[in-house]
Amino acid sequence: MNKAVVLSLFLLGIISFNSCARQGTPSGGPRDETPPKLIGSNPDTLAVNVDPNIKEIEINFDEYIQIKEYSKNSVISPPFDRNPIVTPISMAEKKVKIKLQEPLQPNTTYSFNFGDAIQDYNENNKLSNFNYVFSTGSYIDSLSIKGKIYSGYDFDLPKKVLVGLYKYDQNFNDSIIIKQKPYYIARVNENGEFNLKYLRDGQYKIIAFEDALENTKFDFGKEKIAFNNEVIELKENQNVDLKLFRQKPSYRIVKSEQKGFGQLLFKTEGAEQPIKITPIGRDFKTAKIDIHLEKDSVNFWFNPEVEKFENKSERLRFAIQHKEKIDTVSLLYTTPIKEYELTFKPLNDSKLAPNQNFKILASAPIKSIDKSLINVFRDTIEIPFDVNIDSINKQIIHFNFKKDLAEKFEVNALPKAFIDHFEAPNDTLVYQPNTGTREDFGSLKVRVNNLQEGFVILQLIKKNQTYDIYEERKGVGREFDFINLLPGEYYLRLLVDKNNNGIWDTGDILSARQPEPVYIYPTKINVRPMWDADETWIINEESEKFVLPIEKIPEEEKKTNK
Repeated sequence: MNKAVVLSLFLLGIISFNSCARQGTPSGGPRDETPPKLIGSNPDTLAVNVDPNIKEIEINFDEYIQIKEYSKNSVISPPFDRNPIVTPISMAEKKVKIKLQEPLQPNTTYSFNFGDAIQDYNENNKLSNFNYVFSTGSYIDSLSIKGKIYSGYDFDLPKKVLVGLYKYDQNFNDSIIIKQKPYYIARVNENGEFNLKYLRDGQYKIIAFEDALENTKFDFGKEKIAFNNEVIELKENQNVDLKLFRQKPSYRIVKSEQKGFGQLLFKTEGAEQPIKITPIGRDFKTAKIDIHLEKDSVNFWFNPEVEKFENKSERLRFAIQHKEKIDTVSLLYTTPIKEYELTFKPLNDSKLAPNQNFKILASAPIKSIDKSLINVFRDTIEIPFDVNIDSINKQIIHFNFKKDLAEKFEVNALPKAFIDHFEAPNDTLVYQPNTGTREDFGSLKVRVNNLQEGFVILQLIKKNQTYDIYEERKGVGREFDFINLLPGEYYLRLLVDKNNNGIWDTGDILSARQPEPVYIYPTKINVRPMWDADETWIINEESEKFVLPIEKIPEEEKKTNK
């Protein structure tokens, strides 16, 4: 055969293969924006009296399709013990095949909700909320429960939230929610909305949960949850709203690690009271323990130079006790090569407000202060001041002196003004904090109306990478002032302490206890320089219902909740 003919046939084969592999829109033509269309299935969609022993389901479309992120988009109700095998996952087909790994239940309506997983192969056009339904009984169950999920304490709704129904019968108990998948499941959309469809009449318990582990069941202590105390008597379509909260986890030790020179960190979660740490096999002469229960952490400090470790690296063992439970923890401590020195860094914003203390953070807990070695100057004039160690965090030093707007200060500390836990002194420190001018600050007054008497906690929130508490006010009053605020966008969260224990308590599904009320102000507040903002917050039954990031809340919803 002629070599030119052979080469032509070879090139033609390559071109034909590529055109078969992926069908594309001709260059210059209009973009295909039409999603795939269902053209048939076996069994038929909405079919009844389907054989419970069928092995395979086939769903046909009018074009080549692909399934994207099946596990993240799809839910099956009722769930299987052994998940069906769904294809195609990584190639183009005109059909979806579902291979069943176990028999179907008799007289049951099945719903295979693919969400947005099915897309055409060329342009990724999504067949949104595609639901394939059939029944092994003589009719399709047709009741529904729809509603909204609200974010509760947090500002943003988690990305993966499911709503589930459990049959409420003689076999139901609260532990089933932790041990088993819900009987009916629906996925929550980005607006917090859900729709449980094709339900049978009966009694149910409803929950919503953050499915972070993607196993379609609630994982206690690891995921947020919401529940309704009442049993749902489903005889007609219903609407139910739920509010997520983070369940206080069961106590456990999360990690233990060396953080620095003579510093060990023990991280726990779920501790209801301070833990007790006892070294095993070694008597630490210089031990100091700092417990931060609200942060679920304990710092164990010691002076390696005094303890005289024989080796560069030592295996240390500790007994950690919480209530009656005692755990043993082992970790490796390695003495740093670099010689230790006490260091500090300032904690304040760039512009100090007149009502703020100037604060610095030490690299280790401070043991003593020699005030005679410290001076504070306004311009060049020495002024009186107080200096003290923070009552909770011994690494923080507070300087308190009289301040006004638009003033310049200098804080000097000579060597040995501060001695830390390792008996290390500071080097000479010089800081030059300045107070801002009137143009640098704004203020905010908040009036809370229509809220019953009781102790409340009003939190002023500022968003950085996360929503952080900037300032906090506590009390039984209903007017709160925030003065000398740096300009920027702020948020408000109001916590109601119904049981008067001084803190806000989260909920507990095992004891059917809902979290204490929490309200999020429906709009972000813009604090401007030289501006006194005044906000009146009227609390009503709609005030707890916020699901979206605040920037996205519709204007009409803002007005009804303000």
